[in-house]
Amino acid sequence: MTSGEFQGYAEKIERAVGRVNDLQDDGGRTAALELMQSLMDLHGAAMARIVEVLSETGDSGRNSLASLGGDALLCGLMVLYGVHPWGLEERVRRAIENVRPQVQKQGGKVELLDVSDSLVRVSLSSSGNGCHSSPDALKSVIEQAIREAAPEVIDFVAEGVASSAAGFISVEMIQPVNAASPAMKVDG
Repeated sequence: MTSGEFQGYAEKIERAVGRVNDLQDDGGRTAALELMQSLMDLHGAAMARIVEVLSETGDSGRNSLASLGGDALLCGLMVLYGVHPWGLEERVRRAIENVRPQVQKQGGKVELLDVSDSLVRVSLSSSGNGCHSSPDALKSVIEQAIREAAPEVIDFVAEGVASSAAGFISVEMIQPVNAASPAMKVDG
């Protein structure tokens, strides 16, 4: 599964929550939101337990956890539930390291400048060697890798390349279940 597919699921859920919030029947709306929140809580507890069990099973478990954390769908879920084994900066660094050979082959150079809660800044330059991909194509490769590794990032800036609108998942969709978006909260 790609990050685009994960984003598609997230958007579908967001639309469903919107329809539930629009229900005129207060009891039905409350019951539906409680059901969704209960499912989120169950999934979050299960994800946390999976991470805990794998973390406790030695190198093989930690290697499996690292592999699961690199999968676009599972990475998004681990971030959503606040149980990803790597922090944001580590995931971004790994993503850049994974695409660096491809960027270099295409005549580019990428360096990580800064990672914050919602922004990743890189320096991107073209060396004039390699396949001579356009700066926008190189930026797209890097942005896709970061999107898969860190779906909670909102803004991506590639210095040395003209900026364009980023297509990251809304930060309201990528938060631990305990800090669910206002649309997911149930009125007392």
